[in-house]
Amino acid sequence: MKATIFLFWLLFITGFRLKAQVSMPDSVKSFLDKSMDIVQANSINRDSVDWPDLRRLIYQKAAGGKSYEDILLVYPYLFEQIGDHHGALKFKGKSYYWKHSAPYHNQTVIAAVKMYDTVIVKMLSGNIGYILLPGNNDFSAQHIDDDSQKIRDAIAAVDNKNVKGWIIDLRVNTGGNMYQMLAGLGNLLGDGKIGAFVNQHGQQDGIWSIRNGNIYIDSAQASKITSVKREGNKIVPIAVLISGRTASSGEVVAISFVGRKKAVLIGENSAGYTTANQGFIINKDAGLNLAIGFDADRLGYIYKGNISPNILIEGGDDFENLDNDKKVSAARKWILKTR
Repeated sequence: MKATIFLFWLLFITGFRLKAQVSMPDSVKSFLDKSMDIVQANSINRDSVDWPDLRRLIYQKAAGGKSYEDILLVYPYLFEQIGDHHGALKFKGKSYYWKHSAPYHNQTVIAAVKMYDTVIVKMLSGNIGYILLPGNNDFSAQHIDDDSQKIRDAIAAVDNKNVKGWIIDLRVNTGGNMYQMLAGLGNLLGDGKIGAFVNQHGQQDGIWSIRNGNIYIDSAQASKITSVKREGNKIVPIAVLISGRTASSGEVVAISFVGRKKAVLIGENSAGYTTANQGFIINKDAGLNLAIGFDADRLGYIYKGNISPNILIEGGDDFENLDNDKKVSAARKWILKTR
């Protein structure tokens, strides 16, 4: 009888200590509760997760947290468990995410990402057009029309009836807002379906298409810019250059050319952030950026990792002297052979 009483008392004390350890202020618990509700409802892999078990693990790791700052390091673990290396918790200007990517060693491209932040369009020798398209920071989507019009106008300024083809350089494009990139290149992409978002079951959840030079998602028009028609109506060859720093919306642009007649990808494997992301507010200081869908090309192929080029070329980059750039040289040769 004494042994039974002792065992009951031991279990009671243990349970009390565990409850005390797990307890946290209501505000912190509410923060974590809302985060988990958002992730469970919207994560791209939500149908493959054991949510009761994951919630138990997350609350165990957050146990004892007395402030928001005390539980922030739980989020990289959360993103790892749901298989989302593109998502992040944004808290007071800092990001907390799963560090999944392998190291990238092309120092020329790494340096170029920091150097080139504006669109460059010019005509190379032999009437081959060149477009350097970096990423952007228009996450509020306030500059879609202005930015896409600038890209379109820059292309029109050097375009001519004798152009043999275009090189679209995405090697320094680390992402941003996809709409101005696609609208700006609308005339080169051509009207019609250019890709889609799909869910984890492969079902389409938003078709990307070009109509009269503007970008649409299903029937919703995302850009409204003046359609500057190309000088020549023929479909010219387009070589798209990618690198290990081509990421997110930069990868969307590369994908949008896959399946286009007379198009090729040249360079290195891309960064592998081929998901559609959406932002969700937790409170005034924090929000979640979640992967909610995969990217697919116009032929229906779904990308769940990096994009592999048709012509693999590692290294040999020279942004200052394109005549010495191995990827540009390969693109030039392909265009002249394909046209």
